[in-house]
Amino acid sequence: MQYNLNNKIAIITGATGGIGRALATEFYSMGTGMVLTGRNIEQLNMLCENLTKIKSDAPAPLCICADLTTPGIEEQIIQHAIEHFGRLDILINNAAIIEGQMFLKTDNAFLEKMMHTNFTVPYTLSRLALPHMLKNKYGRIIYITSVTGYTGDAGMSAYAASKGAVASAAKSIAAEYGRRGITANCIAPGIVDTPATKKLPEERYKELKNMIPARRFAHPEEIAYLASFLASERAAYINGQQIHINGGLVR
Repeated sequence: MQYNLNNKIAIITGATGGIGRALATEFYSMGTGMVLTGRNIEQLNMLCENLTKIKSDAPAPLCICADLTTPGIEEQIIQHAIEHFGRLDILINNAAIIEGQMFLKTDNAFLEKMMHTNFTVPYTLSRLALPHMLKNKYGRIIYITSVTGYTGDAGMSAYAASKGAVASAAKSIAAEYGRRGITANCIAPGIVDTPATKKLPEERYKELKNMIPARRFAHPEEIAYLASFLASERAAYINGQQIHINGGLVR
């Protein structure tokens, strides 16, 4: 399938993680101008340097070292994108905290931290990005959710709730703005082969693999391929959906 995202501008949060790097690489190779955020300035600079070595018609990415727990950071990210590129077409809410606590041990501080980073920040970024997309009569809002937000999991009630909330918000955005060229969709990965996954104990690593009909974890690039398609004009009729990439783990 041949398509590109030339002349489109995207924000990708959490760009220095395993999925984030794959997203940045895929979108840059598709010709997309990008604003990339991450908390580690060294990793962010290395990512941007590596991207510019890829043959692409895209302008050099704008990298913003940002802690998404900082008050008002959402406004700053959108403002930088508009000032630098003059427009905004795509928002990929990828940054998230993945932590667990058993339900009875989940205090309000932990719950608020989880909900703020995983729900309030992407919700606010979407609300601030939307007016700029409406000006273009084109907008793609993509949330990286999780299989856990769909199925739940022991010890992950707060995380699951935050991802489930995002998925519900996406449906509402789709219902409100679909007639104006805006789509809002979620990608729900199962277990992804990232550096964090490789730190699992060997027995647990094997156990998780054997749970998946495909007998492997997702490659980060597989998440990015779907994201670039959803961001393209070819996916204009896909709206308000949560698409699972899990190798058959959830059927």
